[in-house]
Amino acid sequence: MTKPPLIPPAPRAVCTRCGATFRCGSLSGDAVCWCASLPALPAERLRAGEACLCRACLLAEIEKAGISG
Repeated sequence: MTKPPLIPPAPRAVCTRCGATFRCGSLSGDAVCWCASLPALPAERLRAGEACLCRACLLAEIEKAGISG
C-alpha cells in the first residue's frame, strides 16, 4: 500500500518579545502576512535586533503607541 505524501507543517516564527510561536505569512509563502492588515508599527517601537512579534504583542505595542487603524 502506498502512503500519501507528507505535507510539511507551515514554518513557525517565534515572537521576540514573549517567545510564543505563531504562523508568519511571510515565512509560509503567503502573498500577504496577517500583520499587514494591522496598522504599521513605527520602527522605533521595536527593540534592537527585534523582528516579528506575535499578534498579542504586536497589538499591545500598537495600543501603547496610540496608533489607530
